[in-house]
Amino acid sequence: MNPDHAYATARQLIDLDANYTVHIRTDTGWTQPTDPDHRELPGLDVLLAARRVLRARPAGHVQSTSPDTLDIRSGDGQLWLRFTDTTFGENGPAPEQPTFDGHMPAELWRVLGLSGSAFVPIARCDLTTSDLKALARTCLTLSQAHSTLLRLALIPNASHLLLERLATTAEALDTGIPDTPDIDEAFTRSELLLLADTALGLHQAHGDPDGLLSRTEVLLLAHLAYHAAAST
Repeated sequence: MNPDHAYATARQLIDLDANYTVHIRTDTGWTQPTDPDHRELPGLDVLLAARRVLRARPAGHVQSTSPDTLDIRSGDGQLWLRFTDTTFGENGPAPEQPTFDGHMPAELWRVLGLSGSAFVPIARCDLTTSDLKALARTCLTLSQAHSTLLRLALIPNASHLLLERLATTAEALDTGIPDTPDIDEAFTRSELLLLADTALGLHQAHGDPDGLLSRTEVLLLAHLAYHAAAST
């Protein structure tokens, strides 16, 4: 039997750059939602589903049934979800031939954050080292993409100093200079959180018109934006 995985371990199991097919276990087998928009989710939203279930009362369970599959079960046993990496699904068999059912459990949408349910975004305390490094790179990319006048009007002096240090560190890392500390070693968590907030501010004010950011970076910014709005 596969052991249950806590949230931190679930982070390691879920590929944020992948898409996952959604299956729901019913009495007749595995079922997919009728709405085509709900049959596939990006990895970050799968992670959010794991977060909701693990933090519920009673707490749910997250299991890895194969390298490319994640099972999420609610603590009350009423809901069992299976997420399968779409790439794997294209090259291998689905867990069972899915059917399509328009009568999905209402709890499903609370878990997935779909169909008007309460959206529970990633909070600052949930940001991992990998997230913070990605957001630091995002901040650097956006600050370099927008004009100096716009950046001077938006970014506080403390962030300017951090960005200068970050640019130096990133350049050394990218050029392969020996013994260069990684971003998470060169900056404290509080400094990385400040850079994340600066990245969010830049993105909200000016967007990413040149499409320089990856999908994972945009999703992280979107969830932080929801969290910031909910906290005000």
